Amino acid sequence: MDELRDVRKRISKRRGGYGEEKHRPVFFFRFFYHVIMAAMCICVLVLGLLVSNKLDLLDLPVLEKTLQLDDLSKWIPFEKWFSLKEEAVSTTTVYTPLEENQYTNGTNIAYNVYHGVVLHVQTNKDNKQSVSIKQDNGVVATYGNLDEVKVKKGERILKEKILGTYTSYVTIDFLKDQKLIAYDEALKEN
Repeated sequence: MDELRDVRKRISKRRGGYGEEKHRPVFFFRFFYHVIMAAMCICVLVLGLLVSNKLDLLDLPVLEKTLQLDDLSKWIPFEKWFSLKEEAVSTTTVYTPLEENQYTNGTNIAYNVYHGVVLHVQTNKDNKQSVSIKQDNGVVATYGNLDEVKVKKGERILKEKILGTYTSYVTIDFLKDQKLIAYDEALKEN
């Protein structure tokens, strides 16, 4: 810093100034920066210890007793911050065949198996509903035996979108060039 001050004095003398320019004190800013950095380090250390205590990552019985981490962690909502539940990142909808065109997927929710556009939504005489979808690969898929439908005619839907609900099974018919095709063929690209 002294060298910089000397260089500034020489520059000001050459420009015609006689004396040192007034500089704002940087002490306050340095002090403020160091205090903030120390506070952040302390916060990171305490949160690390609390997370370690909550997840049982490290066994620090002496530190837990002296700092009483259990009492402190009651004030911080870790369950909301960190979802400790295992969640599936991505699942592919797989239907298990029951009979000729009857399928189930282990739930009572009917999912779309391929991207497409809804052609028709119909209600049958027995109050069961069906949805016809023209898939992007040219196949027309008709999902039947639905109790409730959650899509509308003309709606663009993506793969694995919820179509509706069913009770025991969903009927799925795949047509390509006006011929019935198998489930595996309906999922192929063009």
